[in-house]
Amino acid sequence: MQDTGATAWQGTPGWIGGRSFDRCFFFGAGMLAVAAGSLALAVPATIMPLWLLWLWLIEGPHLVATWQRTYLDAQCRRERRRMLLVSLLWLLPAPFMLIASWWLGRPDLFLLLLGGAALWSYHHAVRQHHGIVSVYQRLGKASAQARLLDSRLLHATMWGAVALFIFVHRFNRAQLGLAPALGHGERVVAAVLAGALGLAVCGWMLALVQRWRRGETLRPGLLALFVAVGSTLFAFFAVGMREPLLPGVLTPEQVFMAASVVAGIVHGMQYLGMVIATSRRRAADVFGRKPLLAYGVMVVVSLLYLWLTFLRGAPPPGQLAPSHAAQMFLALYWGLFFHHYWLDQQIWKPSVDARLRAELGLVR
Repeated sequence: MQDTGATAWQGTPGWIGGRSFDRCFFFGAGMLAVAAGSLALAVPATIMPLWLLWLWLIEGPHLVATWQRTYLDAQCRRERRRMLLVSLLWLLPAPFMLIASWWLGRPDLFLLLLGGAALWSYHHAVRQHHGIVSVYQRLGKASAQARLLDSRLLHATMWGAVALFIFVHRFNRAQLGLAPALGHGERVVAAVLAGALGLAVCGWMLALVQRWRRGETLRPGLLALFVAVGSTLFAFFAVGMREPLLPGVLTPEQVFMAASVVAGIVHGMQYLGMVIATSRRRAADVFGRKPLLAYGVMVVVSLLYLWLTFLRGAPPPGQLAPSHAAQMFLALYWGLFFHHYWLDQQIWKPSVDARLRAELGLVR
């Protein structure tokens, strides 16, 4: 038998880390996110504390967790040394584009990169949702028809939701050079897109009812529809459409702070859940053997991430023309995330990674 560097699968069949574990990290993340968003709507003064706590306790550790699975893992360093070195090149495009925009006197070049970064960030979140749902489908032996339907509806509704949100929110429209209010034709387009999203969600719910009647696994569909899509719709249309909730905000990040907290809680908690669950079955992994200690170290390291957030001028009140230093720190910030996005695309591929399949419980 091939040595995967992971211990034999242990746990409750059909669950990634166990029933209680998954309910906390994968399903409970959605409930916590909705609670945080509801609190922000009811008491806008809580937005800044919620945002800072999310950055410090969830967003930062989830970023550090990727390095823990790669650069701090001896087997990964030994087997994927070239990949780890090449991935560092992703730290460079954002600072390079910023310097080019200064040299050419074209600030729009860096703004274009920031727009692309936002889309890559959303794509990264969608793919993580899809990946976790796919693991549940394999654990629950979902039918090919159910797998295909969940995958198509997940991507269609997630991208349809963000397209509608960009199209109808007044701040997004201003960034695109559109009038704050929708014209008649635009209202028709928005209504058609909203109707399509509603029909997709209703049809998905009916499909889940049919699976329940046939005795098929429901967890993949429930996670995709109610946690991934549900939290996204809540973040965009229950929270985001009422933002900005704080005065003196200027940048997109500042405008949508509450919506970012809602979506970020789900993404970060689920990512940490995946890392903890797989680390339990990874030989000599400190996160698996001492998860609280490892998380504590990540929280401490995350203070540097929080510091970077302040250096790049993220917290409101913002400035229309940030300093060159703040812009460079912003470029370094996105360089870290470009590195994170690309690295994640390489290390979470169970179809080609026997060790990861064993850690996910896909090999028994």
